[in-house]
Amino acid sequence: MVKVLRIFTYMVFFILALIYFIPKSSVYYYVEKELELYNIILSQEEIVQNNFSLDINNAQVTYQKIDSAEIENIDVKIFLVYNSIDLVNVKLSSMASAFIPTKIDILNLKYSVINPLHIEVEASGEFGDVKGEIDVVDRNLSMILSPSELMLKKYKNSLKLFKKNEQGEYEYDKTF
Repeated sequence: MVKVLRIFTYMVFFILALIYFIPKSSVYYYVEKELELYNIILSQEEIVQNNFSLDINNAQVTYQKIDSAEIENIDVKIFLVYNSIDLVNVKLSSMASAFIPTKIDILNLKYSVINPLHIEVEASGEFGDVKGEIDVVDRNLSMILSPSELMLKKYKNSLKLFKKNEQGEYEYDKTF
């Protein structure tokens, strides 16, 4: 029993040391380079490497040479078996204001090896609350929106893309 406990302790220590010493900024630059293949460019960001996470502050997002969003903070946590990305205070471009509200308070993406084929998505903002998942294999996005009053009043045309369910929530499925 003592031997098993010792092996378990060494494994936990090794994993924590690996997470602590992994060059998080290098992982970020690799992801940034991969995003460029899809014409998504992050610029003017300030990168702060913490012990177990990476903070990216004041990022400007450009998609196909069009300024698309400003993100106040991106908190990336890489724990090998569980990873999460929190985007805080996202302001979409004014071009999007014709279709959806432009302020997103928080957007959370979670990935776990327990469910490796899906990425969980949660968001809240002026549009209301969204919960959903991305199926990595089938390349499918499924969302359930609990719309805000603003969304119901001002963005009725955008809600037509969703299917209303019995609980008054709106469902969206899209393959990309």
